[in-house]
Amino acid sequence: MRRPPPLSALALLLCALGLAPAMALAQSAPAAEAAPGTAAPVNAPANAFPYYSAEQAMQGLYGHHLPPLAAAFEAQAQALAGSAARHCQGQAPLAELRAQWRQTLLAWQSLSTPAVGPVVQRRSQRQIDFWPTRPELLRKALEKAPQTLPDMDRVGTPAKGFPALERLLFATSAAPAATRLDAPTCTYVLLSARAIVVEAQALKTALDTLAAQDWAASPEATGTAMAEWVNQWLAGLERLRWAHIGKPIQSHQTSGKGGAIAFPRQTPEHNLADWRAQWQSLRAQARLSPTQRQTPPEPGQALVPLEALLIGKGQLALAQRWAQALDRADAGLAQLQPQSGPRELQALTATLQAVTVLFQNEVAAALDIPLGFSDADGD
Repeated sequence: MRRPPPLSALALLLCALGLAPAMALAQSAPAAEAAPGTAAPVNAPANAFPYYSAEQAMQGLYGHHLPPLAAAFEAQAQALAGSAARHCQGQAPLAELRAQWRQTLLAWQSLSTPAVGPVVQRRSQRQIDFWPTRPELLRKALEKAPQTLPDMDRVGTPAKGFPALERLLFATSAAPAATRLDAPTCTYVLLSARAIVVEAQALKTALDTLAAQDWAASPEATGTAMAEWVNQWLAGLERLRWAHIGKPIQSHQTSGKGGAIAFPRQTPEHNLADWRAQWQSLRAQARLSPTQRQTPPEPGQALVPLEALLIGKGQLALAQRWAQALDRADAGLAQLQPQSGPRELQALTATLQAVTVLFQNEVAAALDIPLGFSDADGD
């Protein structure tokens, strides 16, 4: 059967509007027990889980989970701009600036994976994490020597943000012995860092507003947000599995060219740290922690992972298979090393693909959420 054409994020939300009643999860029903004569699932939760509503799921996500991540990203972005300013003034070594870039990138991935709410609406990934960077466009931008943030607004997204900063901070001409960026490059790096601060502040403001939202007051908006979260979780997984790992390997193999595989980041260490940050963020929203299995998330007072939603709906066997699939992916990421080659990476993508298939075939249906294809889908 021919796959439907990709939908924009807005179209995805619109198509979900009429389905909000079906997506509202019943409240306060007990979790289903194992059928008579059958064994309880291995690692079954110690306590009965509530039947979480869509309102409680969204309050957990937007009221308790995302705001601290937005605050952390804003703080790291400010630290990046501060480190860049000190470096340009000769008061901080290049090593410090590089280290702060890494920390800010990981904070960004923790917030933006999966991309939901204002991250989607503002197209933040495109604004500050566009990949691949266009070296020629970056060279021309440096030649124009922007001096202010409004000047940076006229620079194309492939020449700024995290990938462009990485290229400048870790370029061959600046590594490994160099201790200082030249003045024009330093100014450009500082402005790029400040542009990231602007986006981080906007995201924090938007998420602080959503944290105070009464999700029970608007079932339609809640249904839309729930559909976006579930769909974008899958899109985030596919972005990691395919766009960031699988596709670069495939493109390299089919091109017949030698050299390094063109992964999003410049070094194996950066790529591995980036992939792990993305996965940990996806996992946090999908898998119960050991503590949560003993004490279920309090409705409306904590993030409700997808596993908890399944258990609350009585889908114990599916929840167990879902947890096992996530744990296998978790182990695959943990086993990777910076020097891991295509064989190990393709084994990981196969493990992630199994999570995708289970999500598409069973998990989304069990949650009564229709799946669509967004522009972040990774295909």
